[in-house]
Amino acid sequence: KLFNILLSGKSLGHRVSIPEGYNMYEVADLLEKEKLCKASDFLKQVTNKKFIKSVLGEDRTSLEGYLFPDTYFFTKTDSVAVIAKRMVDHFLGKFQTVPELQGWTRNEIVTLASIIEKETGASSERPSISSVFHNRLNKKMRLQTDPTVMYGKILRTGKPDINISKLDLQTDYPYNTYTRYGLPPGPIANPGVEAMTAAVRPISSEYLYFVSRNDGTHQFSKDYSAHLKAISDFQLNN
Repeated sequence: KLFNILLSGKSLGHRVSIPEGYNMYEVADLLEKEKLCKASDFLKQVTNKKFIKSVLGEDRTSLEGYLFPDTYFFTKTDSVAVIAKRMVDHFLGKFQTVPELQGWTRNEIVTLASIIEKETGASSERPSISSVFHNRLNKKMRLQTDPTVMYGKILRTGKPDINISKLDLQTDYPYNTYTRYGLPPGPIANPGVEAMTAAVRPISSEYLYFVSRNDGTHQFSKDYSAHLKAISDFQLNN
């Protein structure tokens, strides 16, 4: 094993760990922090349509969602194209382990998985969070999930912003799931295998709402009145 590592050159590599749920802007900043490339160069690469087509095999505006979160070993001589392609190749390999979901495209699965990833603090809750979104989609309800609005704001301003206002929720934009029905046009972050599996294998439930318990877990509700009580219990009284 050691011989193989030496042979591959990984022993000379620079170790970089990309957390699940990082978006491409955060990945770019991390790579710059690790002195592997400039953040602006990486973002330019992962939004290059010709490059995207060559590594992903489909037309997309960015590689958001397809930069698989994991620990990598890069060398200082690796180009941004090599770094990005390694992440996409890793995604393609991992996605093969995810069950299929009839009627859903790969992009839709990764998009829902990215939302689940951003909404979930406790990994055991991913299939439950997924069930809420599936139930809402089936009932033609808006998803109404804050992380999509936050991502839309990043795309509009070019700056990461964790705060969203009432105006942001009311401003119509393709990623605003408060004003638009269905999934947003594409992923909002880079999900791991667990989130992608949860996206296609939700638990069977009647849940339509969830609210944070402020400890990384959520209170799930089947109807709006129960949801309002959960908000009162866990948000307003804290």
